[in-house]
Amino acid sequence: MITLTFPDGAKRQVEAGQTAGQVAASIAKSLEKKAVAAIVNGVLVDLADPITSDSTLQIVTRDDDRALELIRHDAAHVLAEAVQELHPGTQVTIGPVIENGFYYDFFRNEPFSQADFPAIEKKMREIIQRDKPFSKSVKTREEAKAFFEKKGEAFKVELVDSIPGNEDIKFYDQGGWVDMCRGPHMNSTGKIGTAFKLMKVAGAYWRGDSTKPMLTRIYGTAWANDKDLQNYVTALEEAEKRDHRKLGREMDLFHFQEEGPGVVFWHAKGWTIFQQLIAYMRRRLSKLDYQEVNAPQLLDKPVGNLWSLGLV
Repeated sequence: MITLTFPDGAKRQVEAGQTAGQVAASIAKSLEKKAVAAIVNGVLVDLADPITSDSTLQIVTRDDDRALELIRHDAAHVLAEAVQELHPGTQVTIGPVIENGFYYDFFRNEPFSQADFPAIEKKMREIIQRDKPFSKSVKTREEAKAFFEKKGEAFKVELVDSIPGNEDIKFYDQGGWVDMCRGPHMNSTGKIGTAFKLMKVAGAYWRGDSTKPMLTRIYGTAWANDKDLQNYVTALEEAEKRDHRKLGREMDLFHFQEEGPGVVFWHAKGWTIFQQLIAYMRRRLSKLDYQEVNAPQLLDKPVGNLWSLGLV
């Protein structure tokens, strides 16, 4: 027997090897239904992971804030499955959680565009509706490489080679579609819900190396409920209305152009405002113990980690 300690200090003895999901079911059927993951000794794990020694245990339900990262993580996997169902031959690479959402990188002869989003989102909803369980397995390095080589997933084969030798190579099956992943995941695709949206596409070199193939990165956002999703989308729309680049053009203040990435091309009205702001700051700072300095904006030769145009 082992002893489990819960957040409120309560303890329970169970057979060694029981999973967090089994413990949740023994506490209450309602908890079993709501549970999506567990925190064992401070580490987020799958509900199906066995607990083999005395541990602290907290059951994570879908409405827990800590479940949001899992929702996004699982949504990335469902995105990859949807893309491969719709576009056989597309290779999947990596798909991490990021702030407010997730992305997945794909290799395909014809890059994806936002015109592909409606079909992909529809397929994602179909996969979520199937509510297939996430089941974990561990493969040897040789088994993992053979698995991906058989599928023609060259990028995944390369990823296997980059995994440290002391780490398990974990795979998750979600109803027949399998991906290599550290985990954890929620217990089924249905727990993701429908509060997600694909946002944009971008180009990304494989592993950030410009000598390697260009991939298509599809960004998405996912939330616990439709209200949170709508609030996020609305906030983005409001921020876009106030984007300084957009306002600069509309108000004839400044613009940016390819000849000078990141350099402001001031128009007459904008330059007048800028000069007045500078004059105001000089008046304010002249009363304090500050000295004014200047540094180059355009750089063409290395100076430490910077580049200098020789303007100083």
